[in-house]
Amino acid sequence: MGLFDAKKVEKRWIKSGQFTDEELPYASLIQQRRCQMLIHSRIYYVLDENLITDAQFDEWGRELVQLQKDYPDIASKVCFAKAFEDWDASTGAFLPLKDEWVIRKAAQLLNYGREKGVIDNIEHSKIQQSPRIQGSQKPARKKATKQRGNSLF
Repeated sequence: MGLFDAKKVEKRWIKSGQFTDEELPYASLIQQRRCQMLIHSRIYYVLDENLITDAQFDEWGRELVQLQKDYPDIASKVCFAKAFEDWDASTGAFLPLKDEWVIRKAAQLLNYGREKGVIDNIEHSKIQQSPRIQGSQKPARKKATKQRGNSLF
């Protein structure tokens, strides 16, 4: 099965001839960024995992906000238009994270990340980046906070 099944393509995704040749690159990028925001927000807020850095999420979010501002007519015709209508990139917590497609794709991407060892690599890099502290100087152990790492999707 491909990234988008045929049934969903007819309802939601960019259709052949929907945009002019000049509009299509912007429509495609808006669709890509919206999907990334949705999937990675679900992974972060619902599944309590990370596959990308906060900086990457913020960069994609700012780019999407600017694209929607620069091309409002195109943005209004791309998937999840209503959900992103007044979105300011400050958080993905209030996006439609219970959408069937978002749930399925987030699970697939997270499983892929686990299979490829991306999630283990995130934990390993956090350990490698920690400053070395002498045993007597170490603070009491705290629950580790998750940090976004590696860019997927």
